[in-house]
Amino acid sequence: MIDPVSQKLRKAHAFVMTLSYSRYRYVRFVFEQSSRVWIDCHRRAFEFFNGVPKNILLDNLKAGVITPDIYDPRLNRAYAECERYYGFVADPAIIAMPNHKGRVERSIPLVRQQILAGRTFASIEAANDQALKWCRYEISQEVTRTTGKKPYHSFIEEESAHLLPLKQEAFCYPIWSQGLVHKDCHVVFEGSFYSVPYANVGQRVLIRADDKLLQIIDSNEKTIKCHVRSYKKGQWVTDINDYPEKSANFIKSDASRYLAQAKQIGISVYTLLIQILKSDSWQQRRKS
Repeated sequence: MIDPVSQKLRKAHAFVMTLSYSRYRYVRFVFEQSSRVWIDCHRRAFEFFNGVPKNILLDNLKAGVITPDIYDPRLNRAYAECERYYGFVADPAIIAMPNHKGRVERSIPLVRQQILAGRTFASIEAANDQALKWCRYEISQEVTRTTGKKPYHSFIEEESAHLLPLKQEAFCYPIWSQGLVHKDCHVVFEGSFYSVPYANVGQRVLIRADDKLLQIIDSNEKTIKCHVRSYKKGQWVTDINDYPEKSANFIKSDASRYLAQAKQIGISVYTLLIQILKSDSWQQRRKS
């Protein structure tokens, strides 16, 4: 499909969510299978249904499931947060067994035949407009062989009341990454520097960032520091209390402290320090 940004053809994927009882469907075309896109598709599907299914039987793609296992799967961290936020239970399908999620698998050839076949779209956005129209007004009004009912009628009359209520605020997607606490008591995230307590210097930590906050988490899954997130590369977000006492005193001081000491030593030392500290910085203070 045509990417509206680059105006070039790109490989597209179809996200399909089918409600088990009514067979009411939501379809969206996307260019990526990233965790962010996967969760965004869930959010859009929940808004389409105006509710959240209590259980979601999902495919084992990496955006949702890190380690597939029928008894103890390990979910992607961001997707696990999404699960907790909306209150549904994620239940990964059995590997290499398409009929375990047969209701949604049946939707795939229908999407190919009834949305894509014989049509060309100006962009992926146009394809998604057609997909919404198909979900709302076409396939949902056709009688399903297995139920003998129209999906939309079954959904409205029987199924919608059993969905979990939709949250007023959409889930805020978190970014997870790993970092090292450097000797300067900071970790680096997307080009900005965030302070961590001195006791954690040299340790590997997890970093969780959402739109507003950044959390630093140790190997025991304990949050050891929280900062307001910076979007400016090169910015230092520092809590002086994270430094040992000696370093903190150095940081809190300014040029006037060193100039006062130099004046007591003698006029020549004082004159020299005026030149050194003309541009006051940590580096210049160290020279003093």
